[in-house]
Amino acid sequence: MKLFTNSKRSIFAALAGLTVTANAATIGVNVGPTGAANEIGSGDSAGVVAQTNWNNLLGGNVAATAVNDGSGNLLATTVQVQTQWSYNTGAGGSGANQTLMNSALDNNGGEIGFVVTDIPYALYDVIIYHEGGSNMGRGGPFFIRDTDGGNAIIATQNSYDVTNFDGTFVDASTVGVGGSGLDGAGDPVNSNYVRFNGLTLANIGVRSDAANPAGIATDRAPISGFQIVEASAIPEPSSAILALLGLIGFVSRRKR
Repeated sequence: MKLFTNSKRSIFAALAGLTVTANAATIGVNVGPTGAANEIGSGDSAGVVAQTNWNNLLGGNVAATAVNDGSGNLLATTVQVQTQWSYNTGAGGSGANQTLMNSALDNNGGEIGFVVTDIPYALYDVIIYHEGGSNMGRGGPFFIRDTDGGNAIIATQNSYDVTNFDGTFVDASTVGVGGSGLDGAGDPVNSNYVRFNGLTLANIGVRSDAANPAGIATDRAPISGFQIVEASAIPEPSSAILALLGLIGFVSRRKR
């Protein structure tokens, strides 16, 4: 009895050729006050897309600095910190994720963030982490600017810190009415990161702007760090594999 038809062989070959995005290249930037307690060790893993070799750009107004990728390779990519005030947030959790979320940059109102140059990936996502150290709904729009195109905003997402980080990452696009970060009454719903998918620019601004809803007294939108994650035009393995497995079943039925 034949175990595989030509059709099945083709399908299994396609499965074998799928790209696994879990091993994507990454760049991680951790910010906050100076001091060893706020540094993520080179061998420590943190982030929604877990990586090691985070770049610790601690203190405010850090000049453009060349950064490493998640494998420890020094890149031509530079990151400039354009915010003067840093502080500890009192985040919970444990390990490197707690270190990442336990410090932040802020300027007590207005736009803050980073300028990133020479991103080496043709297609990538940006993940921005934020923790305000309060239960006051600190946040607002987090966004990406095209620094070569008149600083135009090319992607934006509202996100608000309502409760302190407890070790669980919450995507802002999954909370609130229509992913707005606000409930039906216009009050903030807790989240602690935003993710912008499918970016292609080599030079960007990674930014936030304090714009809290009415009734929130403290108008601040701190940033605890960010990641740049290489993306692939190939579909995510989970969805692609399910589709191909379904096709295998269809071919099997047709052959009976």
